[in-house]
Amino acid sequence: MKNIFISILFTIILTLPLSLKGQDCTDYHQYHCLYADYTFFYSRQSKSALFKRGQTSELKIIAYSGEDYYVSVCAHRKFGNVRFRILEDNDQRMVIYDNAENDYAESVTFSNDITRNLIIEVSVLETEDKSNDRRCVGVVIQFRKTEIEGNKRGKLGF
Repeated sequence: MKNIFISILFTIILTLPLSLKGQDCTDYHQYHCLYADYTFFYSRQSKSALFKRGQTSELKIIAYSGEDYYVSVCAHRKFGNVRFRILEDNDQRMVIYDNAENDYAESVTFSNDITRNLIIEVSVLETEDKSNDRRCVGVVIQFRKTEIEGNKRGKLGF
């Protein structure tokens, strides 16, 4: 009887860490964020992370010359509006885009004429609700070659 009790207790102790696993946000952006149209390609610079209210985090990316970029930020609905800014990754940290000035739009498309390092700064807004909930936030980055008027590059074939 004592051996059976020890075996059951041992099994519970071994399986307990598996049931206490936290929320996994690894692929949140792939299934919850908005995508652009089919002309854009998915960038492996896209990421997801676990956030709490009032938290700000930065995602560094490289934007290559001659490409259009589509950036979409999404979060669990309980977070409400999520603010994101696109900044230059240098000493001046000039703000290129701030979605707070655009009624907290979830996405933006822009063209890039020179290769440069950028920062996507994501902030979950603080609210009166002081709960310590942690939820997933995702950033989808997509790109395509910039369409140049009069360019015959895309006109070959059928």
